[in-house]
Amino acid sequence: MNAVTEEVFTVGSVVGDTWDTFGSVRSVHFDAQSNLHIFDSQLDHILVVGSDGSLVRTVGGRGEGPGEFGNVTTAIVARDGSYTAMGFTQIDLLDPGGDFVRRVTMDMATTGIARADMALPDGRLVALDILGLGDLDDRHYEEQGRPVHLFPLDGTEPELLYTAWELPEENDDESELSGDFESGMRMRVAAGRAFEPRLDIDLLTDGRVALIDSIGYRVKLIDLDGSVVGTIERPIAPLPVDDAIREAERERYREATSRQSARTTNLPIQIDQAGVEERTFADEVPVLWGLKVDWEDRIWVARRGPTGQEDGPTDLVTPDGNYIGTLPPEGLRTPDAFGPGGLLAYIESDEMDVQTVRVVRLIALEPQG
Repeated sequence: MNAVTEEVFTVGSVVGDTWDTFGSVRSVHFDAQSNLHIFDSQLDHILVVGSDGSLVRTVGGRGEGPGEFGNVTTAIVARDGSYTAMGFTQIDLLDPGGDFVRRVTMDMATTGIARADMALPDGRLVALDILGLGDLDDRHYEEQGRPVHLFPLDGTEPELLYTAWELPEENDDESELSGDFESGMRMRVAAGRAFEPRLDIDLLTDGRVALIDSIGYRVKLIDLDGSVVGTIERPIAPLPVDDAIREAERERYREATSRQSARTTNLPIQIDQAGVEERTFADEVPVLWGLKVDWEDRIWVARRGPTGQEDGPTDLVTPDGNYIGTLPPEGLRTPDAFGPGGLLAYIESDEMDVQTVRVVRLIALEPQG
């Protein structure tokens, strides 16, 4: 299947003090009016860009006050343009104009501290990680698996929506923090196990959760009562991990740790990534790498490539399981954000790590050949 696209605009200045000189673009979102919302975590604000690529307004800004972004780690933008700004221990809700509405405080012992990057239309967050939870930990983690919670913003207890499958644990060194703030802190990060199946989710417009949590080709649809209401499968088997796949993954790990070291040179906490010799491997390469749902409720299912990298083809399917087609590895990639009318946004970096955001429009999907 071939994708026919047209360029819409690109923002991001290489030099200068223009409004689109980015610090670190963490995420991008579209609203229903085709405005693009660019969250810059280094500059602590969101740039709202109109459909012609011009600046509409700036939301947030440095500071700790209501609606300021000095403590924001994740920005969620609803289709109406309203904001859920996630901090370490607080959540600020802003209206579509960027004005502060209210603040929600998270507490380790009661609500727990949620890490989430998507929200339901009713405002509840879909969280893959909640720190704390008190007694909730004992109830939800008795059985092995990765929990998906619904996190309300009214101070009540999170609700376990679904427990995803995971590989059995292995005896691996955990990350450790050592030192003190006067002499300097060092974080040693464990090498981990390559080819762990990813838990990746996105939301359909009716609130159902599309989810992958399998080594095989399997996408589950989870209703808001926690029941599995659909499964999309294809007869594509995982690859056994052989010597060539191991060596390709080791090289990727070396490159990743080198980039990580360069990025953290001037940080107060120095990060030491464990060496490649400590890297372990699952027995099989999971078929799927990730999924994303577009504004037409088509599910873009990304497959891994022949060495386990996230460079395989991308399948498009409907929530009913109907197969639309496959985009080749060298074709159109799944974007960082979908928008109305076929809009797609990509966060890109050049060889100097200068970021731009490129917006294209998907015009048509055509059969190959």
